[in-house]
Amino acid sequence: MMKSTIRFLVAATCLVAASANAQQDVPFNFGIPVAPEGLANQPLGDGPFLYKTGEGMDIRVVVLTKEIEFPWSLTFLPNGDMLIPTRGGELRRMRGDTLDPNPVKGGPAAHFAGISGMPGAVHGYMDIALHPDFGRNEYIYLTYTKPMPDNQTRLALGRGRWNGEELRRFEDIFVGDAGTAGPSRIAFGNDGSLYMIVGGGNPQDPMSLGGKVIRMNDDGSVPDDNPFVGKEGYRPEIFTMGHRSS
Repeated sequence: MMKSTIRFLVAATCLVAASANAQQDVPFNFGIPVAPEGLANQPLGDGPFLYKTGEGMDIRVVVLTKEIEFPWSLTFLPNGDMLIPTRGGELRRMRGDTLDPNPVKGGPAAHFAGISGMPGAVHGYMDIALHPDFGRNEYIYLTYTKPMPDNQTRLALGRGRWNGEELRRFEDIFVGDAGTAGPSRIAFGNDGSLYMIVGGGNPQDPMSLGGKVIRMNDDGSVPDDNPFVGKEGYRPEIFTMGHRSS
């Protein structure tokens, strides 16, 4: 027993020492550790690629296109086509395994800057979702970084009608306060409400929308049954709060 205990302590000491030595070599940028490049700038093979899983449900990955720069999310249209927002503020369309050569028209002007994951990085287009009753109203929702007249930006959510080829009559239904930012995800709940992640500072401040999940109706209005509706000192849009990064 004593020998086993000594071996364990020696092994643990070596691991701690190795970890400490490794940490000393990590470069920092504005107080944030710089991640290794890993697979950045490495060419993507033609595939397909097979990944084994412990559950025996192996994953086969097929490359559809290499021509989309910084895809951020995607959604499927009823006919199986994919709509793919990009960090650069474009909406791309995949028809089966073929990428349309031109971006989808009708989306909003967006701002992006910096390198993803680094301080000050800003995403142009972000998440996308179809309205639950898309077959009737043809609404597509998109979160994006909206450029403002004062040379600042704000997180925004808008919607447009899909006519089969492009977005028509795109309009904002939510524009965040100064300082709100992405990344931002959206999802429709089973109750038909639209949930949206809002990044930014002051996540514990009930009068700020930064660092919150907000809940709204499909037109951007506030549901009467939101948890803080009518409570003094709280924004009625808030559903949950205190999120540094969701």
